[in-house]
Amino acid sequence: MTESHPDIPGPIADALAEADAALGRLGAALAQLGDGDLHRAHRDGGWTVAQVVSHINMCALLWLGDLKRIECDPELRFVFREEVGHDLTGYPPPTIELARQQLASTRRTLATAGPVVSADVLARTIEIPDLGTMTVEEWSPLIIGHASSHTEQAFEIMRDREFAPEGV
Repeated sequence: MTESHPDIPGPIADALAEADAALGRLGAALAQLGDGDLHRAHRDGGWTVAQVVSHINMCALLWLGDLKRIECDPELRFVFREEVGHDLTGYPPPTIELARQQLASTRRTLATAGPVVSADVLARTIEIPDLGTMTVEEWSPLIIGHASSHTEQAFEIMRDREFAPEGV
C-alpha cells in the first residue's frame, strides 16, 4: 500500500515499506478475531490488543503532526516524548516545569501550524466514526475547542482536590 516517492531517502522508504508490511499482517490477523478478543491483554497484564492498535495509530499521526509543526515553525528544535506517542509507564512523572513547557509548546503549535491549512484541505469532507461527516473547516473549531475545553477539567480537579490557585 506504500506509495513510491523517488525523492524519499532510502532508510525512510525502507521503514515505510516495513511498517506497511507489519501493519498489513496485523490487519489480516485482526480480521480473524472477534470484538471481545480485541479487549484482551496479555495474561501478565499490560495493554489490550485494542490499546496497541490505538498506540500504533497515535504514534504515526503524532509523528506526521510533528513533521507539519517542524515545517510551520522553523525555530522548533524539541518535541516531547508524548508528541511521538511515547509516554510509557515507568517514566519519571512530569514536573510542573515540564507540564508548563508542554502547554507552551501546544500553544505555539496551534499558533504556527493551526492557521496554515490550505483551502483544498479545509474543503475536504471527512467522517469521524460515531461523530459525523463534515468538512475539515467545520471540524477544526470543534476539535480545537474540544482540546482547549479540557482546561476546565484540569481546573475542576484542582478545585475538587482543594489545591486550586486563587481565582481558579
